[in-house]
Amino acid sequence: MKLLVVSHGAFCQGILDSYQMIAGENKDIFAISLTDTGIQDFSERLNKQLTELESEDILILTDIKGGTPYNEAYKYYLSNEERIRVVAGMNLPMVIEVGLNLANTKLNDLAEMAIEIGKNGIEGIVEEAAEDNDLEF
Repeated sequence: MKLLVVSHGAFCQGILDSYQMIAGENKDIFAISLTDTGIQDFSERLNKQLTELESEDILILTDIKGGTPYNEAYKYYLSNEERIRVVAGMNLPMVIEVGLNLANTKLNDLAEMAIEIGKNGIEGIVEEAAEDNDLEF
């Protein structure tokens, strides 16, 4: 199982760097950025990476649904549905949990985990909640 994180700009590389700082290096996680070199270049690099991993199941995490990284990943998914899943809305809790579970989780379960952890990793601090918080500083 492999994890591919893709995004506009350096976001995916930054999230991979943060993952490695927290959880250590993982040779099964790859990052591909859409840069100012354009969509064609991004698409070629994405397809090259996916072709190199063609014997593997791959979860692709993207930054924004409907953006170029998502759309290009989705195009690849359409011709490889048995071994590719795409999840949009990537965040660090999602990447950490998925990265730590790559070796022992099935592809569909990993995609569902990414969505659940991603949603649960979002929290806001409101005045009432701050008063009830047990954290001490």
